Amino acid sequence: MAMAAKAKLLLRELKTVKADLAFAKDRCAQLEEENKILRINRERGDSQDDDDLVRLQLETLLAEKARLAHENSVYARENRFLREVVEYHQLTMQDVVYLDESNEEVSEVNPLNLPQVPIMSLDSITPSATSLSLPSEAKLGLGSELTRNISCPVSGKNVKDSTSSEVTGISSIAGKDIK
Repeated sequence: MAMAAKAKLLLRELKTVKADLAFAKDRCAQLEEENKILRINRERGDSQDDDDLVRLQLETLLAEKARLAHENSVYARENRFLREVVEYHQLTMQDVVYLDESNEEVSEVNPLNLPQVPIMSLDSITPSATSLSLPSEAKLGLGSELTRNISCPVSGKNVKDSTSSEVTGISSIAGKDIK
């Protein structure tokens, strides 16, 4: 019985191998025919159409590669800038001091020993101050970039004083007497 099962298994394998051999012969014949056609076309010089197609594909690929390289350099530059912004933000946030824990207002320590410029909230801006042609970011003063989003109540009197101290601070940085 075992011998009959083994013979049956070998017969199946033989059929499978014969089928694979027939497929391989057909594929070989097909590849030989394609090879013959390509040889004939090369001898006749009919490959000009193929050469043009390949040249066009290469030009397209090179143009795409150049575009991607340019896009990559733009992203690398933008990434470097964003890393610098994050690093700057992390460095400035290390100098933050809590003034009053119950009020939870935050003020930044001035690392360059420049006079502090108070930040006005939008509610404390008078209509005469908003009628200026400068954008609101420019009205906030020199320290606005360092202390953005940090609230500090300011009265109208303090705004006038901060402007004069700002001019004094700017003149001390520039080394000139501005009045």
